[in-house]
Amino acid sequence: MFSTRTATLVALLTGGCGDDSAQDEPAETDSLSSDTQATSDVNPCHAPLVRLQTGPDPDCAGDGNAHQWPVGLEPEDCHGWSATDPQGEAHLNSANDIRCEADGSFSFTQFAGTLDCSGSGVTKTFSLDVCQQDTPPVLYTKAVDLTCCASPTSPDCITGTPTITVPGGEIYLNTQACSP
Repeated sequence: MFSTRTATLVALLTGGCGDDSAQDEPAETDSLSSDTQATSDVNPCHAPLVRLQTGPDPDCAGDGNAHQWPVGLEPEDCHGWSATDPQGEAHLNSANDIRCEADGSFSFTQFAGTLDCSGSGVTKTFSLDVCQQDTPPVLYTKAVDLTCCASPTSPDCITGTPTITVPGGEIYLNTQACSP
C-alpha cells in the first residue's frame, strides 16, 4: 500500500513542467560556417510541447505536478526526467514512442527507474481534460494542454525545452541533460 508521502513523491516524478517559454531562434551563421557550428546554436531538446498534470486526487483537482512533454520526436528518441525525494533518493523515469494520436489524445511508453528507455515499458494515453487513474494506481493524470497535438501550426502551440515542476528535477533527451 502506498503512503501519502509516496504518492506525493511519485506524483512529483510523473508530473512536470510549467515553462511556457517560446523557442529560441537559432543564431545566424555565415555560409562559410561548418555544419557543426551551424547546428551548435540550436537546442536539440526544443520541441512543440504538451502538458499533463499528475497528483493523488482522484478528480485531478488542485495543482498537481505539471510535466511539459515534447512531441514530434522520432519514436526511438528517449525523453527522460529525474528528481530527488525528501530523503535524498534519486528517482528516474523515461519515455519513448511519444506521439499525438489521430483522435487528439497523447501517448507514450514509460520506463521506470531508467533514463535510457530500457526494460519493460508501460504505454499510457491521455485525452484533454479527462482525469484517469495512472500507474501506480494512487496517482491520477489529465492532459491540460494538447494544443500542439490538435493544432500544431497554431500560435498557441508552445515550443521550448520540456520541463517538470519538481524542485531539482532535470530533463534529458537520449540520456543527455537538457538545458532550459
